[in-house]
Amino acid sequence: MRLFVKRDTGGLNARFEVFDEKGEPKYVVRGRHTPSGEIMQIRDKSDALVCRIRRLGFNTLSAYTIKVGAETVRLNIALGGDIASVRFHGISFIARGDVVAGNYDILDADNSVVCVVSKDFAKRTLTLTVEMDERDLFCIAAAICIDSLSMNVQPVLQMT
Repeated sequence: MRLFVKRDTGGLNARFEVFDEKGEPKYVVRGRHTPSGEIMQIRDKSDALVCRIRRLGFNTLSAYTIKVGAETVRLNIALGGDIASVRFHGISFIARGDVVAGNYDILDADNSVVCVVSKDFAKRTLTLTVEMDERDLFCIAAAICIDSLSMNVQPVLQMT
């Protein structure tokens, strides 16, 4: 399944919109800032809550709690210069690639690909190719969490 995540700048509480390959809206991500961080909700087309994300942010570490149904995953992202360390807890995912630039894979413990994430700077979207459909919400939530940290990254232009 291929999904496209675009930052929503139109709404007051909207953060992202998620579209399928046909360009049809699939999910909307709403959020609000709190004194201790941020709370985001992923809602489907019928406005039903399908995922909750809570972020506690510090200078060099952001800790996320992602809840889908009864399953909870923790995601810690530590930034240091041009690199980031991504750690999942409660699920056997690992991130491989350049998460700061938005081009990485999410792998399961057996190294099978769960999701491929790539950033299109021209369209200002993330493209998610989800290989495990049952994990699509965790992949969307993780990509949104990672992208929210690297939103100021611009591609390097090479002069010839």
